[in-house]
Amino acid sequence: MILTLLIVLSCLWQLPQDLVGLVFGLFMKDKRRVRGIQGIPDTIHVLCSPSMSGGISLGHFIYVKRSDDVRIIRHEYGHCRQSRILGPLYLLVIGLPSLFWAVWWHPGRRMSYYHFWPERWADRLAGLERKKG
Repeated sequence: MILTLLIVLSCLWQLPQDLVGLVFGLFMKDKRRVRGIQGIPDTIHVLCSPSMSGGISLGHFIYVKRSDDVRIIRHEYGHCRQSRILGPLYLLVIGLPSLFWAVWWHPGRRMSYYHFWPERWADRLAGLERKKG
């Protein structure tokens, strides 16, 4: 009973990004759900699709290209934790800056993609460490 109530409250708190995540998934082709990833709760829906170029987290949804890329899935889970912390502010505070960074950044840049503050914070929340440089 209490667990159900907590799940409902979590969904309401993250409603904007959950709705975007649900709609995003409706338009994604060739997706499949992956379960049993260590450290990722079953309340988080991890979906893989070869049409993805990276990863995106929207509330209780994680979309990635490959199910065997556990580091990216864990990083995206860090964004899920940000969503849980920020609630309805997540899309403005994390989502938009992260999206702009993903569009602007490219592998030839001198700084790591994970140098940008929302990405560093997501890594910290996921317990990931990256090499400097």
